[in-house]
Amino acid sequence: MEIISKEIINSSKYLNFIRTLFKNQRNETDYWFSVERPNSGKTVIVAALHHNKLVVTREFRVAIGDYEWGIPAGLVDDNESPEQTAIRELKEETDLIVDQIIGCTPYLYNSAGLTNEVVSIVYCRASGIQGQSGNEKDEEIQCYLMDKAEVLKLIQDPSKKFSAKAYLIFERFVKGDLW
Repeated sequence: MEIISKEIINSSKYLNFIRTLFKNQRNETDYWFSVERPNSGKTVIVAALHHNKLVVTREFRVAIGDYEWGIPAGLVDDNESPEQTAIRELKEETDLIVDQIIGCTPYLYNSAGLTNEVVSIVYCRASGIQGQSGNEKDEEIQCYLMDKAEVLKLIQDPSKKFSAKAYLIFERFVKGDLW
């Protein structure tokens, strides 16, 4: 397989829509359509504990036309580390403050068949009073502090929609595998 060319066919503030011409395994040329983040695709999700409760978000997602249950997340700004982004995003989305970074994963691919987006999971402890004062005009994010029983009840509800990455964090939290 070989990439021949990439062309931006449309752009928005957060995404470039790409048409890639490539040679497939039969040496035939073909097109692949994908999206790329202008910031090299770097994102962060923040697995935060607040006094032994997990910081959980409920956010309206236009692409699914519904609310998604997850954890705080966001785009890495230029020259930011994942840890710096986690501190900023947690404050913006929840009004909470990172007290201690426990660890952070390397960048991992989200959906390599669709996007160049990568994510680093930052594990931390947080404090403060949750709120929504940092939500941008195109964000509707509520923050909840949930204990293990509440998270278990949440993930057992078939009517809820979940971020796949957050769901795995939820399961680990319920099993006591985090921190």
